[in-house]
Amino acid sequence: MELIQKLIEFILSRKWLGILLVLGLVLGVGISTFYRGAISPHQRTDLTVYLIAGQMVAEGRANYIYGTENKRGWHYVYPPILAILLAPVSKWPLGATVPLAYLLSLACLAGTVVLSRRFPENARPAPWQTALAMFFCLPMLLNTLTRGQFGIISLFFMAAIFYSYLTRRKVLAGLLLALAVALKISPLAFLVFFFLMKREWRTLLSTIVGFGLFFFLLPSLAVGFHQNWALLKIWQGLMSASQSDTAYHHYLWGELFTPFAEDNQSLYAVVTRLVWHSQAHFIRHYSTIVRWITTGIGIILLALPFMKTKKTSPGAAQDPLRSLAEFSLFPMLMLFTSPVTQIHHYTVVYFLFIAALMIMDRVPRGSWTRKCLEFSLWTCALSLTLGMIFSVAGYWGVPLWGSMLLLGVVLFCLGKKSAV
Repeated sequence: MELIQKLIEFILSRKWLGILLVLGLVLGVGISTFYRGAISPHQRTDLTVYLIAGQMVAEGRANYIYGTENKRGWHYVYPPILAILLAPVSKWPLGATVPLAYLLSLACLAGTVVLSRRFPENARPAPWQTALAMFFCLPMLLNTLTRGQFGIISLFFMAAIFYSYLTRRKVLAGLLLALAVALKISPLAFLVFFFLMKREWRTLLSTIVGFGLFFFLLPSLAVGFHQNWALLKIWQGLMSASQSDTAYHHYLWGELFTPFAEDNQSLYAVVTRLVWHSQAHFIRHYSTIVRWITTGIGIILLALPFMKTKKTSPGAAQDPLRSLAEFSLFPMLMLFTSPVTQIHHYTVVYFLFIAALMIMDRVPRGSWTRKCLEFSLWTCALSLTLGMIFSVAGYWGVPLWGSMLLLGVVLFCLGKKSAV
């Protein structure tokens, strides 16, 4: 790791070299994104899913946002407020909306880095650690950018929530969390458990108020109370259908719900693929045993941070690095335990990488703890890259197992007084 650190610090010390590398990457990815989304005869962007839903709202047909599909046959599956917010730009040509979405994601990525560098000293990553964590996340970031997904926006929300929490803007942290969940429920919804673990009642209360604002009040002002309520019921039905015993009968099965898609890296999906050798075999011999087993494992995983946490009063001074490590766990746990987790959702592993790299600085060189951290870091980064490149690696859940290894090692470090 020392050699990697020196290499990154050398590049960062030559600012022109770093700027050229970043600009070249941004320009190259931008051209590819624009072609894939706005020019190519075979449209390869997810952005149109959101824009069609926004168009339904703009045309006064909000009741159709869950029934329409884009050219690729994909459907809108998010809460109503996202479609409402996109209504003003929904009729713009793709030549405008695709670069706009790309620039918004780049701004959120830059904002994530800036906020990370403004964390309090004990939770502030060194420039080389930030650069290495971003490099490790590069496969997911590129996939998110080129597909017009909102994963990087979720990553920015995560940074903003933690920054607000550390700077004691606890009401703002709760409102930001509520807005992030209202836009895209996974993977940040589990941050509610972080604030519950920390006994941050003001943050939790403001989150509840935010849910009222972003799920009910503001959408109702835009489309009417009864219309919004009906849409929320449809959305809730879609979320429930993904976990039902008859999900394979649903119209979203092949598009989203099937656990046999290689990019579905939830624990349930990967274990299902290990148990049943084909989708046809799964449907013919369906059993709830895998769901119950993986649900039980998920509950145990969710309980572990509570068991490792140090009991302190809400107002007491806390180690910012420990808080960062604990904070980074919960979005990852939601990715593991959700029935549907596409691999590009793993952008939030950035904060787990940051936490692991910073914990490494606290443990003695040559110690087994440091060796385990370094091994799990490289294993997780490699597993995610392999899962993005090779479908067979995704099928066998290599990204999931690598990420669970890193999370387990960080959890182990939280239990060691000498580490955190």
